[in-house]
Amino acid sequence: MAIKLIAMDLDGTLLNSDKLISPGNLQALEKARNKGVAVTIATGRMFLSAEYFGRQIEANAPLVCCNGGMVQSMGEREPVFVRLFPQETVRELLTLCHERGWYAQWYIGNEIYAEEFRPEYFYAYRTVKDFKIREVGKDFLNYTQKVIQCVVRDKDGRIPEIVAEIAPRFAGRIDPQQNTGFSVDLTPPGVDKALGIEALMKHLGLTREEVMVCGDADNDLAMLRFAGTSVVMANGLPQAKELATYLTASNDEDGIAKAIEDLVL
Repeated sequence: MAIKLIAMDLDGTLLNSDKLISPGNLQALEKARNKGVAVTIATGRMFLSAEYFGRQIEANAPLVCCNGGMVQSMGEREPVFVRLFPQETVRELLTLCHERGWYAQWYIGNEIYAEEFRPEYFYAYRTVKDFKIREVGKDFLNYTQKVIQCVVRDKDGRIPEIVAEIAPRFAGRIDPQQNTGFSVDLTPPGVDKALGIEALMKHLGLTREEVMVCGDADNDLAMLRFAGTSVVMANGLPQAKELATYLTASNDEDGIAKAIEDLVL
């Protein structure tokens, strides 16, 4: 069955090591769009960042953001799909982070919130123009409604111990994922990229066999299992490669373009 939707992770997949989309990948995506294929992004990042890169690839399908917790079209105010935290869970989590001195940020709609902005924690966002955070200081408990995702960041190697404390305390209420070693995403239970891809697939009236996903990391595993065609980069984790139906070149070698040329064009 022909591929009608391509959904790509950003970091380590569509973006190269400089956090940019290569001309080769852009050209291949243009060819796919001209063939009538829907192209979009499936990322752990929030909508503001996903939309920035979505405009570069001229995404013609809603974006999957926050590890599948939100699916929204560019230029639209209301999401196609969203899964939110209960407010009491967010309040408890942010209070714990404040007491422990852990740096936390959280997403409400299209905005990023934090007690304060620390630019050293957002190196990966350096190529996103107009990136900004809403600083709320010690008033953070008044900004805990309709939270989609939280992220805890640490530069001193403490993420494993932070996760070890959060996971049992919030068991059944928070799912930690995309542990990069210096950050961990915290989502409502049951949220993963497969959930977002399924919501998008149903919105577009497609079957799993018509969907191609591309990824490299632990938060991509669910969608790699779910989609009919699963592309994994040469720089991907071993467990991601085990799920691949197609192994492509690295994110620094136009791996997305190679997969599109071979599988779509």
